[in-house]
Amino acid sequence: MIASALFTPAQQKLLGLLFVRVNEGFHLNEIMRLTGLGSASAQRELKRLHESGLIVSERIGNVRQFRPNKENLVYSELASLVKKTFGLVSVLNSALAPMRKQLSVAFVYGTTVKEAEDSAAPVELLLIGENTTYGELLNRLPVAERLLRRKINPNLYSVDDFQRRLREQQPFILKMLGDRKVFVLGDDTDLDNIIKEVHPEDEHGDALPDV
Repeated sequence: MIASALFTPAQQKLLGLLFVRVNEGFHLNEIMRLTGLGSASAQRELKRLHESGLIVSERIGNVRQFRPNKENLVYSELASLVKKTFGLVSVLNSALAPMRKQLSVAFVYGTTVKEAEDSAAPVELLLIGENTTYGELLNRLPVAERLLRRKINPNLYSVDDFQRRLREQQPFILKMLGDRKVFVLGDDTDLDNIIKEVHPEDEHGDALPDV
């Protein structure tokens, strides 16, 4: 992958955060939490970016916040490169990161997975979680839509609602589970843990299709 050739995994995570949510500042603990980087890795990469002039920092209260330096000569090019090389999943992951505690699983599916990154087709996104609303979700997605230049169609379910629809064998749910999926938050194991709580047979004794 282009991203792996150009950037280390730690750099990808850090740039994917800072250069997607460009109008927000993040302090060290937030960066570590949202990227999964350890303290030493995060501080090392932040120092490199800061010394190069690619990011700036300012002290707010008791913490120092970091954000992209929009005055840097290569800011536009780097922001575009991050989007193109890290792609759809990175942009969505950064947009949804503040909702990580509420969301068990989030993935794109169907034609979204098959389309090229520069496709104009809408992004089909399914999310399963608790204690979140469409209102909160729709506050997060416009940034991702602007970066991707694509509309995002979210389908948000609580765990109970998703399991109910699966028990009822609703066609949309079964088709979506049968499609190829690319996870934004969580993984196959998290989805399987939700699915396996559903009784494997319906009231007629027919097994649910494999998902």
